[in-house]
Amino acid sequence: MKQLVIMPGGFHPFHAGHYALYQSAQEAFPGADIKVAATNDTSQRPFPFKIKEKLAQLAGVKSSNFYQVKSPFRAEEITKNYNPQDTQLIFVRSEKDAAKPPQAGGIKKDGNPAYLQPLAGQDVLYPMNQHAYMTYLPTVEFGPGMTSATEIRTAWPTLNDKRKTALVMSLYPKTQTNLKLAATVVKMLNTAIGEQLNEFLPALGAALGGRLAASTELGTLGTLGMRVAGHEIGSDIEDQLNNNTDYIEEKWSQKYKSSINCASPRGFSQRAHCAGRKK
Repeated sequence: MKQLVIMPGGFHPFHAGHYALYQSAQEAFPGADIKVAATNDTSQRPFPFKIKEKLAQLAGVKSSNFYQVKSPFRAEEITKNYNPQDTQLIFVRSEKDAAKPPQAGGIKKDGNPAYLQPLAGQDVLYPMNQHAYMTYLPTVEFGPGMTSATEIRTAWPTLNDKRKTALVMSLYPKTQTNLKLAATVVKMLNTAIGEQLNEFLPALGAALGGRLAASTELGTLGTLGMRVAGHEIGSDIEDQLNNNTDYIEEKWSQKYKSSINCASPRGFSQRAHCAGRKK
């Protein structure tokens, strides 16, 4: 029986943590078709589908595996391409989202099990004309200890230009060898998180079509060991992260700074402050 694995999400924006989850799904379900389901809904979040698709491609997901859907947890635009009688449907989410709806399990009014069931503990998997399943894979940290798109959107306005570039290079490894592309993504995120996106679509699309073949191994922002245009920038980025904390501290009182517990910092800004203090 075939397996169709769908990774649903908001992806505002799609980032390295999402790609790590995508890779984990490939490892957990070898031989399965792994698809990503995203909407074009911008009523509450800033990223339309076209931008999500471009950023997912930058992160490493093939565009043929990234689908626009009306409802990520129905994903009929994907499931319609499969025989419901011989395909098992599995939804994959990050462990950090385990408490968020929809929840798998439960009983319908007629006493039968609900359509969506937890994958864990199942001895027999039924085709998707009878059930779909939900499973959770480990949450991966990226950049400076981030785990979610919300943290990116929250931290972004506090970053200076160098840190924005460093973060972009962490989120999208292919920008490490294409500084023009990195600058385009920075501008796009500036606009997406603050205003509008559309003016940067052509530039990003052109860059994606041109120099996406290059690939560089990626570490976290604090320990990057990569070269851009022949220049070693790992130490430069580490210096930016550890030393250039003025942008987040200029409005902090000395009393507040002294009150920060660096053994357990809260949020990106405090982690950056503590890294600078240790330095």
